[in-house]
Amino acid sequence: MDMIIGPVLEIVKLAWGPIGRRIGYIKNLKKNMKELDKHDLFAARDDVLNKINSSKPKEVCNKWLENVKQIEDEVNAIREEYYEDKKCLIGWCPNIYSRMKLGKRVEDIIKEMTNQSKKWLEFHGKELPDEPLEKVLLQNVQVNSSIAAELKLQKILGFINDVKIRKIGIHGMGGMGKTTVMKLLNNQLGGSQKFEIIIWVTVSGEGNQRKVQNDIAVRLKLHNVSNESDDRLKAAICQHLERKKFLLLLDDVWQKIDLFDIGIPLLNQDNGCKVVLTTRDFGICQQMETDGEIPMEKLSGEEAWSLFNEKVGDVAMSLDIEAIGRDIVKKCDGLPLAIIVIGSSLRKRRDVPLWTNTLTELESPRTCQIKGMEKELFSCLRISYERLPDDFQRNLFLYCSLYPEDYEIVITELAEYYWLEGYMEGVDSIEGAWNKGWHTVSNLVDASLLERGNSEKHIKMHDMIRVFALNEASRFLVRTGKHVKHPPEEKEWLQSQKVSLMGCSLVRLLERPNCSTLSTLLLQDNDQLTMIPDSFFECMHSLCILDLSRTEIKSLPSSLWTVVNLRGLYLKDCMQLEGLPSQVGALKQLEVLDLTGYTAIKYLPSEVGELTCLKRLIVGFQNRNCSQNDDEDTKEWNMKLRVPTGIIPKLLLLEELSLYVAVKNVSVEKEQWDDESMEVVIEELCRLERLTYLDAYFPNVECLEHFLRHSKSVKATSSWFRRFRFRVGTELTDSWLFSPEVQEGKRCLVYNGGFGTSHAAIMETLARCSDFHLQGHHTARKLSELGPANMNELKECYVESCEKMETLFDGDEKQEACALLPNLGMLVIMNLPKLRSLCDGPLLRGSLSKLRLLNLFNCKNLKKVFQLGIIRQLCSLEFLWIVGCTKMEEIIEIEEEEEISMSVASHTHNVISYNNDRLILPNIKFINLWSLPELGSICRGFSNFEWPSLEAIDISKCPKLKSLSFLSNSTNIVAPALKKIGGSSEWWEALEWEDNDIKQRLQPLFFESWILSGPISKRK
Repeated sequence: MDMIIGPVLEIVKLAWGPIGRRIGYIKNLKKNMKELDKHDLFAARDDVLNKINSSKPKEVCNKWLENVKQIEDEVNAIREEYYEDKKCLIGWCPNIYSRMKLGKRVEDIIKEMTNQSKKWLEFHGKELPDEPLEKVLLQNVQVNSSIAAELKLQKILGFINDVKIRKIGIHGMGGMGKTTVMKLLNNQLGGSQKFEIIIWVTVSGEGNQRKVQNDIAVRLKLHNVSNESDDRLKAAICQHLERKKFLLLLDDVWQKIDLFDIGIPLLNQDNGCKVVLTTRDFGICQQMETDGEIPMEKLSGEEAWSLFNEKVGDVAMSLDIEAIGRDIVKKCDGLPLAIIVIGSSLRKRRDVPLWTNTLTELESPRTCQIKGMEKELFSCLRISYERLPDDFQRNLFLYCSLYPEDYEIVITELAEYYWLEGYMEGVDSIEGAWNKGWHTVSNLVDASLLERGNSEKHIKMHDMIRVFALNEASRFLVRTGKHVKHPPEEKEWLQSQKVSLMGCSLVRLLERPNCSTLSTLLLQDNDQLTMIPDSFFECMHSLCILDLSRTEIKSLPSSLWTVVNLRGLYLKDCMQLEGLPSQVGALKQLEVLDLTGYTAIKYLPSEVGELTCLKRLIVGFQNRNCSQNDDEDTKEWNMKLRVPTGIIPKLLLLEELSLYVAVKNVSVEKEQWDDESMEVVIEELCRLERLTYLDAYFPNVECLEHFLRHSKSVKATSSWFRRFRFRVGTELTDSWLFSPEVQEGKRCLVYNGGFGTSHAAIMETLARCSDFHLQGHHTARKLSELGPANMNELKECYVESCEKMETLFDGDEKQEACALLPNLGMLVIMNLPKLRSLCDGPLLRGSLSKLRLLNLFNCKNLKKVFQLGIIRQLCSLEFLWIVGCTKMEEIIEIEEEEEISMSVASHTHNVISYNNDRLILPNIKFINLWSLPELGSICRGFSNFEWPSLEAIDISKCPKLKSLSFLSNSTNIVAPALKKIGGSSEWWEALEWEDNDIKQRLQPLFFESWILSGPISKRK
């Protein structure tokens, strides 16, 4: 039976397959018809047709459309037959065979539709053309504004042509013309073949990822994007852009935009795609990792005047208006939007009073009512102001408006004021306040609300931004500038919280202004103010900050001692101020007492010890000269200064302390301290634990040694003091080297009048110094006796009046195998009667590699300045002064062996070289050779030099220097940047020339000069 049943079952199985399929055609017909209706092939066909529009489709696309048309015809036929079949007795008497046949056709056509859908996916994006797009949407831009933006446009185009730069950031304050430059870029590139498509998106303050996506999708003409998810829209954007070379312009960006999340494909050198963005905040450029940044700078005076004339018309050139117009333009300070707004308000107006009033309005920012200022300019600036992250930054920004126009604001001073006002919560130290203030100011600079000053320590506020800030600041009373000769009226003081009368010409103040809410009063730089009324401060109980610096007051009014909430009292350079009264002890909350600079103060009252909250005490004492009529006892008393003992131990919170003599008369021979009292003061200093800055006098090395071993402040921090100036010894520091204030970051040691070789404390301090002044050492024969390794951090070095010193370094130091003075930028050598060389022997590579200035003055035994080996190290030297070295014969000395080597090299290679290095000073800019009666040449034996950076040379009282052959060779001038040659006419006419053509070429550069009476100050 098994043998019979098995084969039968196999036959049944084989038969059931075709039968089952036929039954399935009938059974699944209704379901398959529904699937047929839902299939997306025809929707894809419609999308293709929409995109093709009027363009000619490619062959594969045409073939696919033909196939879909055939399928559509078949589907229509199937639908017709299906619904006819259902009409037969309402479906109760179907034709089984026809339904089975129809079911098969439905399944077959569904398979074909699915197959054609797959083919569409294969060629979609490759063979299928995009919907036609305009290459660029032209932006409306004023023609007259394009002139000032042309240079920026060219720089952007340079970045775009650089294959390494993919993202470009344009940053600057509102109204500087960033959008104008972008529009010009958009329109110019739209007519080129550089990009297939340019996409402009105005991001603005309300911009977010979805808005940017939607704007890009509209530009790409993507359909029905409003209902798409972010991810699907991202995929669609990426799919459209990845096959195009595009330029994306993002205008007015306020926060980081993640280009990948939007759908922007990866930018690389292969696809050549670029992104350009504009922002008011440089930090956005950093966050978006731009490869090139372009700051929008103020217009030059000429550009500003030209733009102003375009706006006002030719009326500005009339005789009675031009001067006023130029003053108005100056007030606009190169800000294009301000020039446009104010110029438009004056267009074709010829009435002089209107122009005069406009200038007056700009000079009185709190009442500025110029047409368009609020709507167009202030509203633009207010966006930046309101978008600052917190009130802390907004208030600090407004605080800057207390300073006069164009004022170079010291960042640390601003931060300190702000901290003393109580605005920095959680900051309990001066250094902490400086750091937080510095960080906040940097954010404001990045936000284009402040500008960098002439140094990294300063900032400025643009004039128009200051006008805006003063309009925003409530309860600020600001009158600054020399034109202000009268104090504000009584009613103006009433509600004022901050008053600034800086830099005025005040000769008097109100007797008793009523301003109980006043917290800051800035009166500095009133150089005609000699007296403050005794009752002036009686109604200022809330006063925190008082600055009377650089006034001519001789005493402080009694009412000041009632201001018990005062935290900062500044009396810098009050040269007539004769002292502090004992009542100063009443200011119990005082944290800063600053008498920096030159004052007439002779002593500190013991009551200063009652100011237990003091964190900073800076006092510059008066230097007192003896008169010829004084007896010997009086002279001795007058020559000494004492700091009362017992004050310093009470000031346990001190972070900064400076006690020095403000030297103005260089004829004074000694620093006027009583050494015995100073030894006690040094002992007291050892008890302070919080010092981060100390400027102190140590009568001898032993006192310094004691302080270093026992100071709690030295032990409290591994980094020593943040700043310091230690003055060791009894000789006077020359005033031209001595600044009353120690600049931020300076660590200075002044060592005067040393003897012997016991320098342990000096060397320990020197190893931590940035500046070193060695003066009047009586036994040292070379600077390196203090240890070359201890000088690695030095940036400035002054060596003066060391009677035994013969050289700075000699060959003995080579065994230490380290570069000498690798960070030194300035070297000044004065009055060394026995100095014969700067260095004996060659220097290791890296020695003096950062030296920018070398000054040699009155070194009467020095015959040569440089050996050839030293020259090779001076790659950074820019300034060379040699004055009063009466035996100087030549600047560069070449030994006999070097001469032979150079001669062979010259013969072989037709160049002057030394060990394959060219003999040049690549960065030297200024050379001054004065009072060198024996100087005969720059370098004896040859004249082929290279001075690629030399701009000026001044030669005075050098009668034996009869040739300028070092400035030229047989064919041309070897100083291409040379602009000036100074000297006497007699010397110039007596010069000997190998080629008269060289003289004719140099003649226009010559000018008559006179030797200065003394050495060049380091401040020059």
